[in-house]
Amino acid sequence: MRPVLLAASIVVFAVLTALAAPARADGRFHPVPSSGKATTKLQLRVVAYDGATNGALTVEVKNPTKATLAFSASGLYFVPDGDPDQAPQRLGAVGPMQIAEGDAIDRKDSVEVAAGATVRVTLDVFCIDSHRASPTSKTPFTIGKSRMPAQLTATIAKDSATAAAEVGGYAAPAAKAKVQETVWKARDAKWIRLDGEGVQEAVK
Repeated sequence: MRPVLLAASIVVFAVLTALAAPARADGRFHPVPSSGKATTKLQLRVVAYDGATNGALTVEVKNPTKATLAFSASGLYFVPDGDPDQAPQRLGAVGPMQIAEGDAIDRKDSVEVAAGATVRVTLDVFCIDSHRASPTSKTPFTIGKSRMPAQLTATIAKDSATAAAEVGGYAAPAAKAKVQETVWKARDAKWIRLDGEGVQEAVK
């Protein structure tokens, strides 16, 4: 094969390979949005998502300051990378975080991040856009630029805690469907625009 044709073939193959490969998260740390009037300098990056309509999102939280800071996932949501007009559902963090402590998994509402340290936690996440298609474990996500409004966050927290308790807690397999139902119900009761809106939300 001539050098020019070989080079052209290599370029075409590289382009087709890039198009066929699943999109990847940027791997960068992004600012954790403040909660109400309380500001924070914590940063977060998404490590991996395991799930579909709901699942487990593993993240790393970094504290670049010289003081210990507390991290809470309450009200946080995650936006799929790409065109919002075609993107799958966004994911909202619900319930206590999963934190590995030795061989055990503990669940906590907040965790302290020491000065200069980075901690890894896993969040139970649920889709917050009932009208969109479900994401997959290959869907890349980035933390939203804001938190959900306090009232919506409180409603989801209260109703999902009740739903989970009825079936044995957030760790129970049956909790996924029960909690997902409460999240969609609270979200659809009064639509609130969040980061990552697209034409898909025109009907809302």
